[in-house]
Amino acid sequence: MADLPSLKAKLAVSLPKSHRFIIHYLCSPPTPSPAIYSAPPGQKPEKTICESHFLSVSILHDRQRIQLFALEVLVYATRRLTTLFISKADSTGYIHLLNLPKGTPSPLRTISSIFITHLVRNRQQKSRQLVVSLFARAQDQYLFPGSIENPGKHVLDDRGLIKWWCRVLEPVLQSGNRDPPSPNPSLRPSKRTAKTTAKAYLRVPSCDLHETRSFFPLYVRRDPSLLSQWHPNRDPLRDLAGRSPTFPERCLIPRFPDDPKSRFVDELDEELTEPPPDSQTKESPSKGKRPGRWKSVRSLEQFWELMAFRQECSSGRLVGFLWTVFTPSDIEGRGNGVIPFAERLASTPYKSDGAQSSAPNVEQPPRERLVVPAVLDVENQGCAPETVPQVIGPPDYGWPAEPSPLILPTKHYARINRLLLSLDYANLEVAAESSKRWIEDVGMCAGKEDWGFEVVGEKEMERNGNAVSDSEAVGAEMKGNGMGEPNILGMGLVRKKKRVVEDDGEPAVENLLQRENGANDSNGAVNVLAMGLMRKKPKVK
Repeated sequence: MADLPSLKAKLAVSLPKSHRFIIHYLCSPPTPSPAIYSAPPGQKPEKTICESHFLSVSILHDRQRIQLFALEVLVYATRRLTTLFISKADSTGYIHLLNLPKGTPSPLRTISSIFITHLVRNRQQKSRQLVVSLFARAQDQYLFPGSIENPGKHVLDDRGLIKWWCRVLEPVLQSGNRDPPSPNPSLRPSKRTAKTTAKAYLRVPSCDLHETRSFFPLYVRRDPSLLSQWHPNRDPLRDLAGRSPTFPERCLIPRFPDDPKSRFVDELDEELTEPPPDSQTKESPSKGKRPGRWKSVRSLEQFWELMAFRQECSSGRLVGFLWTVFTPSDIEGRGNGVIPFAERLASTPYKSDGAQSSAPNVEQPPRERLVVPAVLDVENQGCAPETVPQVIGPPDYGWPAEPSPLILPTKHYARINRLLLSLDYANLEVAAESSKRWIEDVGMCAGKEDWGFEVVGEKEMERNGNAVSDSEAVGAEMKGNGMGEPNILGMGLVRKKKRVVEDDGEPAVENLLQRENGANDSNGAVNVLAMGLMRKKPKVK
């Protein structure tokens, strides 16, 4: 199998020709994390590993680096499921400095699709499902403080943002429907990626099936083969966490940072019956208790119905929840590509109290521990200028050797995020200073003065530098699929009635009436009611 192309090569062939972008890619090493799924009563949570990936896109303007866009993805891995949660994405609004030709596809959307696809294909493993999860909620700014004051920043509304993310995930979805090369040839054959199938799900609380389908890209709605991969008003939560009806609903909903449905779950947990769901004590069914279950919500459908009345989803704005599920072919036949939650719990290294393993006590070789360098310099708000060694995670979670992002310890990574949220991007001058400080501070933490890599676009723009518009691209795709070429109404076919004007410049109302009503009168004359026939009712005093 051929190796996966590097992230730099993927970006170069997809970005506009001769335009230069500077990519800064950093991440945190795989570290133990609280489980994102609540354990059923009498069970312990799954062992979970978390990584944080951060991509920043900049350009050079007057020999100064200006940040344009940033995207953060959290990767949660267990022995049976890998979850990519798109945490935050934001732009500064200075993309107009590129002077792109009119009609050029958005480079920010292109970069987002390529980066997510790159993470997906590097994390795909045999016998392990992978899901990309996000929620689309319109806000003025997420990562770049003060950027809303920039008049060049175009903030999408709630509907536009949901459509934007659907268009971002469509190339990611199609990349999962073919046999990808192995992300790491050094892995054992059993660890290499098998052919997978991909499906997308979209839920928008308070929207019906027809309204939800309208958020899909236009070319997807016109192509039955593509539309069959998208499922409106549906979610894969029960399929991902186990389809057994005995599992409480709270065990089917993952908990992510700053997630509206996670906050709703936390509020519902206050009405749990006794004993606590994480307790090892098993109650008798004859007592009529429902441990680990909510009193007001009895099903996932009821959960989504109540979500529509939450303040975040009902204050005149829409919130879209998106999932893209990738299922390897070796588990496609088992329960429609679903690994039951109970099977995943049985495979975890945790044991219940008093349980003894029946397997022989075989001594396992020690695993490499995560190396964390010097602590933060709190007074100077900086990091020790010490080089961070290359950290390799446990082989069970498939930490790839490529790409090679800048790896920061978790504490340093968190401080870099806090630094970004304290900067200012209100105008071009302060944005240049903030971009410089953030890039230099990250380099100081890693002991590298100059980090990141430059990407020069190689994609040719058609028609004298102008990219093909979306409608023309849809027409070409329909024609190629045998659906026929769409009929587009030309501007020359739209005629506007001329306004008749008399010599004095005033519109001739009588002539207009004659032209409109002349066909109904043989002589072409217009019957006008005489003034004498109009009677006014006398005013009563």
